[in-house]
Amino acid sequence: MTAHELLPPGLAAAVETASGARVVAVRPRGGGGASREGAELDLLWPDGRAASAYMNYDVHKAGAGDDAAFLREAAVLRALSGPLAHAGVRVAPYYASVPDQRALVCGMIPGKDRFGTIADAAQRDTLAADFMAQLAALHRIDVVANPVEGMGPVEPAETFIRRRIAELRAGNSGKGWDPLIHLSLGWLEANIPANMPASVIVHGDAGPGNFLYDGDKITALLDWELVHYGDPMADLAMLAIRMLFQGFVPLRQAFAAYEAAGGHRVDLPRLIYWRLLFQTSFARRSRYDDPAAPPPPNLGMNLVYSTIHRRVLSHALAEAAGIALPPVMLPDAPIGAHDKSFAIALDDIRDTIVPRVADQQAAVKAKGMARLIKWWRAIERFEPGFHAAEQAEIEAALAQGFADYRAAWAAFRDAVAGDRIANDAAIILCNAHETREAALMADAMGGLADTKFAPLQ
Repeated sequence: MTAHELLPPGLAAAVETASGARVVAVRPRGGGGASREGAELDLLWPDGRAASAYMNYDVHKAGAGDDAAFLREAAVLRALSGPLAHAGVRVAPYYASVPDQRALVCGMIPGKDRFGTIADAAQRDTLAADFMAQLAALHRIDVVANPVEGMGPVEPAETFIRRRIAELRAGNSGKGWDPLIHLSLGWLEANIPANMPASVIVHGDAGPGNFLYDGDKITALLDWELVHYGDPMADLAMLAIRMLFQGFVPLRQAFAAYEAAGGHRVDLPRLIYWRLLFQTSFARRSRYDDPAAPPPPNLGMNLVYSTIHRRVLSHALAEAAGIALPPVMLPDAPIGAHDKSFAIALDDIRDTIVPRVADQQAAVKAKGMARLIKWWRAIERFEPGFHAAEQAEIEAALAQGFADYRAAWAAFRDAVAGDRIANDAAIILCNAHETREAALMADAMGGLADTKFAPLQ
């Protein structure tokens, strides 16, 4: 295969046009989480200059954000690599972007991204303080005096909130209408914080896994696809969300380091609000059985992330609304009829396929397939009992019998949409539903199965 053939059709040529360099080598890599694919590139310019680069791309546009968000990401990296470099925010140098394929090419930066694997407590503390200082530096940029070309007008954080709620409402429609999202948006709309500060550049996805480090120093902040103008507390809220998946230092310690580095005063009520808003954004149900839905780069991991976000959202919404959640019944069931075939397939992936796959991207996808098989195995075994329990709970809440689970769930959705069920009861039923969905995915989630928000204090 030529270098061009290792990428989606036309992408390598578009990168060459945008960068002015020739793509001389391509090494496919796993991309940004579940949302983007990636590749390492070797670039050669006509003047003989050569560089290695990393490219994230999302040609199917299945990941987070939209085309406008991609343009903001490219714009802020271009600015922080150039006219705003004096701010001291460390990023990979911007080389090129291809908006119609959401491809972003930046220089390679030395460093590791596995903060959670660091055993030395002193190194962890020093790196965490440096990371929080990087956020403080970002938030100190005067965007009125130094607007970022390509990011659009600077707007109040409340404007961003109201637009985001409206976008999420518009997206929560049709066959995929979701009562959990509806209930959360109702609470968010009724509780928008007052007196938010002047807007700053918000990274949008700040936290462990989205920065590189070398020794005791942060070398680059990564993955700016959710960057926007807004409230600095939004970045601290996102740090709390990213800690669902990767370890960091205690948040109280991180917040103290942020303030000590010249960041804004930490406002916990505002932070909790942003945490719920972002969690609602991430918790849209994955619907890749829909023929019109674009294929994700890694369906197994996408479903894991989606399931965790939804379970955590159901708890966070109940906490924000002051609702005590009762225990959820999870009926046991005998081993499924096809359990042995599932086990054989999993053994083959673990013992034969993954060890022999030299292509890192293919190995990542093979592991994603193993997660799907574990999920399918749990569906066969537990889903009938879970559905029966949930149908009984809906029937009790609505004081009405139903022929089967599908009819009960449809009636519950209609009751929430029509305000014919109390919010407290609806949130409790949503939590029971998400708890059972998470139980079906538990084996596939592995160590993430019981993850929850870290304490803020």
